[in-house]
Amino acid sequence: MRSEATSWEAKIRPATSPPKPGTWRVAVRGITHMLVVPQGFSLSVTGVFAITVGHRGFSAPVAIWLFIVGAGLGFCCVTWASGAHRETSIRPVSIVGLAMMNLLPAVVVPAACGASWWISDKLAGFLVAGACASVFYLAGLAGFLVILQASGER
Repeated sequence: MRSEATSWEAKIRPATSPPKPGTWRVAVRGITHMLVVPQGFSLSVTGVFAITVGHRGFSAPVAIWLFIVGAGLGFCCVTWASGAHRETSIRPVSIVGLAMMNLLPAVVVPAACGASWWISDKLAGFLVAGACASVFYLAGLAGFLVILQASGER
């Protein structure tokens, strides 16, 4: 039975040889593995900031500072809530499979902007938008990884 499944899989998924070391493809694979999480975080935070400025206008440098404070506080809250501050990390989480298709910013940006959109005070809106950008990305990515791992996709 196993040999039948193996031959069937071979017909629908042709075998590919691993890429040769020192090639462009190998270099890009390594780079994407290193950047998948920071790239998604950067897109999320920058996207929320850009839409917040577009919606609220630029009032003063303090608005940018409050956005950064909010993003930092959001990050710290997730760190504290998860207990990550109490342990050491030998290596980062391995991101493989479907998790490499990190489209989370496409969900985080409208969610974080929507959460702060209706706040009438401009400065408070920037603070909340920054906090939501961090919290939604970190919590969302962790949830996405848990779901993929539970489904065996990771």
